[in-house]
Amino acid sequence: MVFLTILPNHSCKAVENNLGLWIPVLITLPINEKFSNQLEIAPRMQDNATKLNQLFLRPSLTYKLNKFLSFTQGYSWNPVFKPFSNRNRIWEQVQLNNDFAKLKLENRFRLEERFIENVSGVPVRGRYRIGAWSPIDKEKKWTFVTWNEIFLNFNSRPHGIQGGFDRNWLFTGINKKISENVNLEGGYILQYINNQSPKQDLLNHVILLNLY
Repeated sequence: MVFLTILPNHSCKAVENNLGLWIPVLITLPINEKFSNQLEIAPRMQDNATKLNQLFLRPSLTYKLNKFLSFTQGYSWNPVFKPFSNRNRIWEQVQLNNDFAKLKLENRFRLEERFIENVSGVPVRGRYRIGAWSPIDKEKKWTFVTWNEIFLNFNSRPHGIQGGFDRNWLFTGINKKISENVNLEGGYILQYINNQSPKQDLLNHVILLNLY
């Protein structure tokens, strides 16, 4: 399997490095065999993991067509701090899973309609993620995880939203099955953000601690 990471040429634009800590919690509440509710609470620390930079609250509803294909409709409230900016988004998602004996593959496409304070109109962004999960032990309590996600802006808006390539995330980590209903995942995200000139691009090194 090949993961494609798109990183612009660093020699053309200055790049600023930063260290972040993300600690999202994702709660899934099944309704029946086909439908389930999810709630994600995701604080993000930046500035070398010393300051709360963003908070994500994402409720969503998922319809599982079969064991491979699912559709999700969600909403996200995303306040950004220092300076404060109120952001909301509506998002739709299609996810395709393929399970093999020792490998699980995921293809996920998400479309976001974003409502950002002081930005006119509705910026629309697409996100595509391809990932792989492979058990490390026979009991499948430990799993190696890797995925890559690319973000593309479908339109340009004044005050900082530029059409085209927006950012790329590359993750590598380990998932631990704590119990039948609880999983803990930890790892590292290399996050490249393509800022509009004259702002510097960002290369964020993110420690991710994910509780499912």
